[in-house]
Amino acid sequence: MAENKVQFQKGLSVHQFMSKFGTEEQCRKALENVKWPFGYRCEECGHRSFCYLESRKIFQCNRCKHQTSVTRNTVFHSTNLPLTVWFLAMYFITQCKNGISGLELMKHLGVSYKTAWRIRHKLMQVMAERDTRRKLMGLIELDDAYLGGQKSDGKRGRGSENKQPIVAAVELTLDYRPLFVKLSPVRSFSKGEIEKWSKNNLDSGCYVVTDGLRCFNACSDTVKMHVSIAMKKDPITGKKPYFKWVNTILGNVKNAITGTYRSSKDIYATRYLAEFQYRINRRFDLEYILTSLLYASAYTPPLSGRLLRVAANCT
Repeated sequence: MAENKVQFQKGLSVHQFMSKFGTEEQCRKALENVKWPFGYRCEECGHRSFCYLESRKIFQCNRCKHQTSVTRNTVFHSTNLPLTVWFLAMYFITQCKNGISGLELMKHLGVSYKTAWRIRHKLMQVMAERDTRRKLMGLIELDDAYLGGQKSDGKRGRGSENKQPIVAAVELTLDYRPLFVKLSPVRSFSKGEIEKWSKNNLDSGCYVVTDGLRCFNACSDTVKMHVSIAMKKDPITGKKPYFKWVNTILGNVKNAITGTYRSSKDIYATRYLAEFQYRINRRFDLEYILTSLLYASAYTPPLSGRLLRVAANCT
């Protein structure tokens, strides 16, 4: 049996990571190269000449005297933690296939649980915002799913108040391989919600294949072609025929969330799903995924504790 080239990638080893980002100076230089790829440029006047105040780690423009730092206006803004801690967190989050819990991250980073939680959720918010803009194109498999289970004294099935409805979509290549994934929490499986989701996430020229759930008919007004296949689940496997990749990815995500986090709150569903989505969409180059997250973090505005909670309800 041939090896799966994606699964058997070497990725970025611990030794390679430490050689590149093992010191504060290396991390600062890497962030500086991402933020100013063509060299320092003043945010106020655009001047390139500056002096560096070593004691405060501050850049000062020689023309207008505006002062800034390499972490200003990034997700690392005003952090009291060394950048080595942030980079190590990015390493574990991007390289662990099934994610890493806040408790485990706390032990690896040597920080408090509250600090580990904030670091992880800030980076997950970066991931959520990064993939939001891209629309799926070509052939799309689309399906409905739920996160969570019923409460002991609550309703069962679709009406359970403890379940978070999500839309799962997989963009396929010409040889029917998964290319890009979207995992999006929705308020309900209504026509209005699905129509809104499809306008935000699907290209108008794509072809969508769904099961017979009636709300998916709302996609017809947004995409070039919508094919609805009414079918029942296989009584033995419980899977739906013809939806191989979307069901495979949903199964992996649910198993990972249950195994790694045990449970998750509905308001943070977007972030948990975004974390898995981010890794899946960049699975072809595990060495680059850390650089990708660093770039996204450098161009994500600061997230205070209050904004972090508000953003969870908005994304």
